[in-house]
Amino acid sequence: MLEGMKDDAYYIGFDLGGTKMIAALVDGDGTIVARARGRTPGDEGADAVAAAMAITIQEACAQVGLAPEKVKAIGAAVPGVMDPVRGTVTLTNLNLKDYPLRATLEKALGLPVFMENDVNAGTWAEFQLGVAKGLHHVVGVFVGTGIGGGLILDGKLYRGWKGSAGEVGHVIIQEGGPLCGCGQYGCLEAFSSRNAMAKDAVSAAAAGNLPELIDKTGTDFRKFKSSIFEKGLEKGNPDIIKIVDRSAFHLGVALASVAMLLNPEAFVIGGGFADRLQERYLDLVLRTMREHAMPSVINEVQVLMGSLGDDAVPLGAALLARNA
Repeated sequence: MLEGMKDDAYYIGFDLGGTKMIAALVDGDGTIVARARGRTPGDEGADAVAAAMAITIQEACAQVGLAPEKVKAIGAAVPGVMDPVRGTVTLTNLNLKDYPLRATLEKALGLPVFMENDVNAGTWAEFQLGVAKGLHHVVGVFVGTGIGGGLILDGKLYRGWKGSAGEVGHVIIQEGGPLCGCGQYGCLEAFSSRNAMAKDAVSAAAAGNLPELIDKTGTDFRKFKSSIFEKGLEKGNPDIIKIVDRSAFHLGVALASVAMLLNPEAFVIGGGFADRLQERYLDLVLRTMREHAMPSVINEVQVLMGSLGDDAVPLGAALLARNA
């Protein structure tokens, strides 16, 4: 139970992803009592995305027979740039630009909506109820299709001047490196995200080193799921091991720089991709981080695997909506 949370009210925490969405109904104890999942219709336009969000929220409420109007507030976590004052979002992977998501959802559901960056929400949940509970200086790094970050400084969520603090995935780790989806070159995301690893796997498959993948996915990197890398590690596939180790190495280098700048107690690694790779991945990240920073600063910094899994983002969004 989250101290001070009990208020006999319900909140919705929403995780809007590039391909899927999750609505979690959270009670006054900070416990998820119902979940609903849906497909994100990213190729159908902004209004279709908002409509699908409203339907998924209604489905979560219906699971426990709760009328949506009984929900006190909605916390919507989004994977992109948002303007918390205007309630607009720009999500490049969903082709949403300055879209009035807050107003659209409030009109559709008749409920107050509070928006937050998805990794901020996930980091907040791990800090409040997960593996980082009891700490005060935490950096969350969520590895998935991209890489996002969240900052807890002195026990408070730090958003920065315009709300974009914590974008660890867009720290440049190699000048003139591979092109990132943000338009820059050499970002951490271009080396260590699942998309980056999928592109490496496509190259290996095209060279004839991973013929079994061509039959399943062709050369479309978007079809390379986290399970491919998980199974490749289990089987000891040398090409998959090389790709995963490369991702972990570059993430460790980036975290060393972040640690020198912020001096956190711990990094929390989350996201569906990292959840699947677990200890091997985590160990290499930690070892590389310690090799690339001053021992006096880095030796006591922990690297922890998030404990809340897919629940982290929607749960954190609900908790933040409750306190908004």
